[in-house]
Amino acid sequence: MEQLNQIPSLPALALQYGTITNEQYLNINKLYSLKQKQGHTIDFDTLLKTQKFATQYQIGLLKLIREYLIIKKRGEEFGKIAVEKGFATTQDVEKALLHQKKEFKRTKIKKLIGDILVESRAITAKQKNTILKEQTFLDTQAEKIFDSDQAEYAGLKDEKTLDKDINLSGYEKQFLKIKVLDQEFAASVIEKGISSRREVKIAQKVQEDEFEKQNKIRILGDIMVELNFLTKDQKDLVLKEQERIKGKDKSEDPAINISVSQDQMEAVIKIKKDAKSFGLKSVKQALETRGIQFGIYPDAVLQCNLDMGNIEFIAAKQDFSLELIKSRKAVYHFDTDKIDTEAKNKGETLAEQQFRGDAYLKKDLFGNNIEQAKGYDFTFRCAAGTRLSKDATKAFAGKTGFPSLSIERKLYIHPKINVLEDADLKYGPLENYANLNISGVLTGAYPVRAGEIIAREIRGARIEAIGSVRSSIGITDSVISAQGDIHARYLHNCRIETFGNVYIENEIIDSQIFSSGKIDSGQCRVISSTLYGKKGIEIAGTGNNRTKGCVIGAGTEHHILEKTKQVNQQLKKVSLKLDELKENRDEQDSFAKKTFQKMIELKIFHDRAKNKKKKLSCEFKKKKDSFKKEKLKNIVRLINNFEKRMDASISSLKELNALKKKYEKEKALIEKKIKLLEPKIKRKISELQIDLFAFFEWTRKQKNVSQIKINKKAFPGTILKGVFSSTEIEKPFSNFSVFESQDSKTGYKMIIKKN
Repeated sequence: MEQLNQIPSLPALALQYGTITNEQYLNINKLYSLKQKQGHTIDFDTLLKTQKFATQYQIGLLKLIREYLIIKKRGEEFGKIAVEKGFATTQDVEKALLHQKKEFKRTKIKKLIGDILVESRAITAKQKNTILKEQTFLDTQAEKIFDSDQAEYAGLKDEKTLDKDINLSGYEKQFLKIKVLDQEFAASVIEKGISSRREVKIAQKVQEDEFEKQNKIRILGDIMVELNFLTKDQKDLVLKEQERIKGKDKSEDPAINISVSQDQMEAVIKIKKDAKSFGLKSVKQALETRGIQFGIYPDAVLQCNLDMGNIEFIAAKQDFSLELIKSRKAVYHFDTDKIDTEAKNKGETLAEQQFRGDAYLKKDLFGNNIEQAKGYDFTFRCAAGTRLSKDATKAFAGKTGFPSLSIERKLYIHPKINVLEDADLKYGPLENYANLNISGVLTGAYPVRAGEIIAREIRGARIEAIGSVRSSIGITDSVISAQGDIHARYLHNCRIETFGNVYIENEIIDSQIFSSGKIDSGQCRVISSTLYGKKGIEIAGTGNNRTKGCVIGAGTEHHILEKTKQVNQQLKKVSLKLDELKENRDEQDSFAKKTFQKMIELKIFHDRAKNKKKKLSCEFKKKKDSFKKEKLKNIVRLINNFEKRMDASISSLKELNALKKKYEKEKALIEKKIKLLEPKIKRKISELQIDLFAFFEWTRKQKNVSQIKINKKAFPGTILKGVFSSTEIEKPFSNFSVFESQDSKTGYKMIIKKN
């Protein structure tokens, strides 16, 4: 009882959390004392609301914290009894109290210490009940504290017992605000008779589970509509009465929504399609409000997503990749910075790693410490021409060739192929991931996957290269994705994506270049093209008087985001077949259920007909001597009608049963296909997700250089972009540099400086 009397009152909590001032605190206590003396029964939450010292939402928060403190005190008493009886150790109790506190901080859902001890198997359910019997007196007092204003007043003077570690993030406050409003919503739908108390409780449980497990905030009305407990019109009616959908509250219907993965290691930003344009500041504010502190991608990545109009993208991600690299330290027997110039023979060791048993602690997005459980193993993975040892500690060359380690940390072996003519339709397809030295022209007869490519000329090709791509003349009408450098005299009508640098000697016309390196082409003029270079751009000049202006962007992350877009398209394509099978399976299951429902209805109809026939038969037997002939004929006719209906019902039941079995058989066949296909697709999806994460881990470590150098003339219409700002050339300008600078007042802007 003494411990419970130490629980702070609502005004004490309001003062502690800054909801009211010290003067308001004294006034509310005086007013409460006065009302008590006058014989008025009034509680503190009513006084706080009527005096306009706090909103219903704020009172709801304070009550929730107060209830937690009561439960905590009761838990401490429960723990003492458990230790005294020898049911649990002091360490068990301390661990349970810490878990209780963490659960409340994380989800604001109160959990009793007895349940925690049973779940952790420190005590049995029987032992829990024994302890609870000894707490009867304490429970009675706790109920008084929940319900009695006098008990509230008893704890006014003791404010030191408040647990100051209960911090509420903006996102948690948003959830609790909605819960408080939803209590009024629940009461209203029950009062109106449009939903039952049971249905409301089910919906509230769903709401809490989604917040606890998926960090998702949804209003109760939406959940009840989804569960078919309410219609949309009924929901809107109650929300209008609450004044919640007149001018929609931004906190209830945010334009920027953040979805956090169940393991709290990844956060995805979702921006409403019809929302106004948002800046980096809004996104970072949304992440901060959500309580996300760790794993946030660099500002350049976030800003570039916004510039590209992406309405859904990963904004933060934590993983154990770096720790896994440390714990599985690899030794490489070749130069990993490029495709090695020294060949490895088949069977030679390429890499080896030693597994160490070190355990690492890491924080999730919210700063909670978690032990290493799993993560992407970026030490190395085997790709074309390589194989892994049985114990997964070594990688070997599967053929003779030149080794490389890709950005995704995949090991390759590239055999060398010399083509002494044109690589065209006549020559035939080229070996995958070979180093190609082509004396003639590489054409687009077949898609090309290669290590390094050297060709006299490249025309109309579709190329994926692990190394560099070189053309001694030029490249036209081609799409190239590379991890090394690009060298050519000219580019015409091309799309280039590379992790390396771009060196073009003479001209770039009608082309797009996305580079995570530098576009280092000081003698090259650019016409009607778009260039993005993460590490800066140097060119001779841009534009002319007859074509559209060029876009020149330095320091941006366009290349990585273009790669992300492609990987996401691959993910959709890979999972499409499985999704179609699952959709077909669910459709067959739905047909089977509907057919079974019809069978139930038909069986009920059959049984009713059978009962009526039985009654009529009994009636006929009893009164056949007393009834007139005409009446007896009518009874017989009715009996025959019921018999016909029963026969028709049985016949229909047989048909429906056959149809149901057909649907179930089809569903079983599809289920079998899914089981065969699912592991393969899951592996492929996992591989692509690892690739995607590897790209972002790589780009985090690379420096962004927002600097553009133009050695000759830039024509009007040329747009020069940095990460956060841009400027347009309005009149011809020559021999200058542009760099992005931050000003404390005006923010970022592009500064033009004469060379």
